[in-house]
Amino acid sequence: MSSAPAAPVPNTERIRNREFRNKIVSAEEAVRYIHPGDTVAVSGFASAGTPKAVTPALAERIRRARAAGEEFTVDLLTGASVSADVERLLAETDGIALRMPYQAEPTARARINDGRMDYVDIHLSHVAQQVWEGYYGTVDVAVVEVAGITESGELIPATSVGNSKTWLDVAEKIVLEVNSWIPEGLAGSHDIYYGTALPPHRTPILLTDVDDRIGQPFFRVDPERVVAVVETDAPDSAVKLAAPDSTSDAIAAQVLDFFGHEVRSGRLPADTLLPLQSGIGNVANAVLAGLSRGPYRGLTCYSEVIQDGMLQLIDDGTVRFASSTAFALSAAGLDKLVENIDFYRERILLRPQEISNHPEIVRRLGIIAMNGMLEADVYGNVNSTT
Repeated sequence: MSSAPAAPVPNTERIRNREFRNKIVSAEEAVRYIHPGDTVAVSGFASAGTPKAVTPALAERIRRARAAGEEFTVDLLTGASVSADVERLLAETDGIALRMPYQAEPTARARINDGRMDYVDIHLSHVAQQVWEGYYGTVDVAVVEVAGITESGELIPATSVGNSKTWLDVAEKIVLEVNSWIPEGLAGSHDIYYGTALPPHRTPILLTDVDDRIGQPFFRVDPERVVAVVETDAPDSAVKLAAPDSTSDAIAAQVLDFFGHEVRSGRLPADTLLPLQSGIGNVANAVLAGLSRGPYRGLTCYSEVIQDGMLQLIDDGTVRFASSTAFALSAAGLDKLVENIDFYRERILLRPQEISNHPEIVRRLGIIAMNGMLEADVYGNVNSTT
């Protein structure tokens, strides 16, 4: 006679609210709340903040259903790309019917190009409003990774914010993953803005400097809609970053030369320039790191990801403050973040992507944006993805 599996032991240091501790279950139990045809919204942006246990458990549940001859697909909403391993597991089972708003995983890409997966590629700042307006129907289940739950039931965000606030606001059922790998010192590094409203009731977003705080450090959530809490202790997927080479060094030199020309022409402030934005990837990371060789100190950054190069610039004083929505770090960068979290907490702020990627804020702050491209035409139109 087999005995029932032991109930998970609550981590009272990370889950300090009794009501949420009473909802702790395994990942396999949590995915029972997800049904065929559901719209599932998961946390995560780039490599950070993707649920570590529930999404693989969902992929396994879909695999077993298909092996038994059952149809099982979900519509998958995210912040942007998510952990490649997790997305691959779901794509390999043909378990995703619709994917939005962005992906970068080869298996999913092949399914999209073959017509086996519908895909909506939209501007990342538009997602929250479109979901609130019902463009994608009801969000049946949200699966959101957090760093902890306070005594009063507020959620400490993880290493990405992305669309997590929106998912927590709109989903009918919520599954929380509480990841004890995330350093507790990350608390306070987030600015969760609850001032957005749908037209015609919108008001100005009062963010005028990169380091402005306009929100609160925690997520709010209705505990009645939280159906399960899953405990994990797993690091974010590390980004593979190549070391700077002669090409990236040459690009960085060109960027510094351009900045110098604009300063001499009186179009940029001499010492601090304007807030910088840098895209994701090897070249962007290497070029950003190359800015440490320039004459500028006390710079600010307003971007969507923070890579290793940004941490280096913060370390040496080139950058005094960086605003973003997620980290996208190598294994070494993740270790550095965890080991020096108290230092970075005073110099980094993570926001919802509807704020970090908001075109009006970008234009008003005068962002200098540095991103890779595939081609550009004579009119200045840029193809960066296709």
